[in-house]
Formats: sequence, structure tokens, C-alpha cells
Amino acid sequence: MEDTIAYIESYFQQTLSSEERAVFETRCEADENFAKEVAFYIATRQVIREALLEQKAQAWKEEVAEEEDTPVIPMGKRRSFGKWIMYAAAACVLLVVSMFLFETQSSPQRLASDYINKKYSNLSQEMSADSDNITKGMDAYNHGDYDKALTYFIVAKQKDTANSYLKAYTGLSYFQKKEYNQALKEFDTLSNMQGLQSNPGDFLKAVTLLERNDQGDKDEAKKLLKKVQDENEDGSKTAGEILELKKL
Repeated sequence: MEDTIAYIESYFQQTLSSEERAVFETRCEADENFAKEVAFYIATRQVIREALLEQKAQAWKEEVAEEEDTPVIPMGKRRSFGKWIMYAAAACVLLVVSMFLFETQSSPQRLASDYINKKYSNLSQEMSADSDNITKGMDAYNHGDYDKALTYFIVAKQKDTANSYLKAYTGLSYFQKKEYNQALKEFDTLSNMQGLQSNPGDFLKAVTLLERNDQGDKDEAKKLLKKVQDENEDGSKTAGEILELKKL
């Protein structure tokens, strides 16, 4: 428990690296118990802050009352003043929390991740799944067993090297496992495939770069998102929304 509190506190004190912050934010989405602990930490910190402010306000009032040359503020006004201090402090805390939540929810990584979760949380029968390995791979993916899904997709790819869906599904399985380098290889191959009716390769590459967040990844992701938007490729609407944030 102490380790968890220290971990949460390090996030709000901004002592985590960008990669560690991304892991923290992803965990808030995926782990309900952890999200509750974060919410409890925020609420507790607010209560402690209010208590400290009240103590400081009380000490200040006593000091003012003891100074003979200092006009004493009427008791009613001093109580009212102390309440306003607490109200202002609470408002500041709520403002900080609100700004934090807005910043997190409107980040490029969050928008990109939401797109993947909504569109690719389950693989549908968009393709003719005449291969038993493809069908089993999709089923494993939809049940969250990405290691098993990869086993089936990789075998299927060896027999069907020109299948764009297999490229996407293999890359998505790596993405869900946070093996971003492998995912990028698959999406890069996909983006270079010609003659497809639709091709999400560029957008999936951009999303993966944002999630990996290594040096230079954001700049490369921005170029890809601009291309997706300008050429109206798959994911163009979300690409535009991410670019409008002006946080890349």
C-alpha cells in the first residue's frame, strides 16, 4: 500500500519519466482498483490541505488578536475570512484536479488509444476467414489472449503473405502487448501495400509512435497524421482531432 501511495504521489509531483507517466495513465484506465486509489489519494490530499489551511488561519487569527497595536478584526468577520480561505483553497484543488483530468483525457496519446480501443478491441469478420488459423487467432485476440493470437496470425501469414488484414491483426496484437517496435514493422509493411480499398497502416503507425513516445516519435507521428488527414486515409477524423490539440 505504501509503495502504491508513493507511486501515485510521484506522478503528481512530476518525478516520473514521460514513459512512466504514460504507463500510470494507462493503468488508471485499465485498472479500476488503481483508479479508485488515485481518486482516494486526490480526495485525501484535498482534506489534508483544507485542515492545514484551517490551522494556519486559526494561528493567524490568534497572532493578530495578541498584537496590541494591530486592530482586531471583529470575530464574525475573522470567521468569515477563514471560511473564505478554505473555500478558495478547495476551489483551487478542484481546479487543479479538473485541469489534470482534462489534460489527460485530451492528450494525443489518449485520443489515439481510444480510437484503437473502440475500433480494434474486437476483430470482426471483415475478411473471408477461410483459414482455421485466422479464425482461431481472431477469437484469441477478442478474448485478450494476444500471445495466442500472435501464434495463429504468424503461422497464417507464412501461407498468405499478401493478406493486408493479417498484417493489421498481427501488428495490433503486438500493439496490445506493448511491443511497439514489432507493431511498427507490421504497420509499416501494411502502409506500403498497394491497391487496397482502405489502408489504416499510416494511422496505426502514428498511434504506435505516440504510444512508444521515444525521441523523435512525436514528430514522425505528426507527419503521418497530417498525411492521413490530407489524403483522407483510414482514421482521418481522429488524426485531425489529434492535430488540433497542438500538443505534438
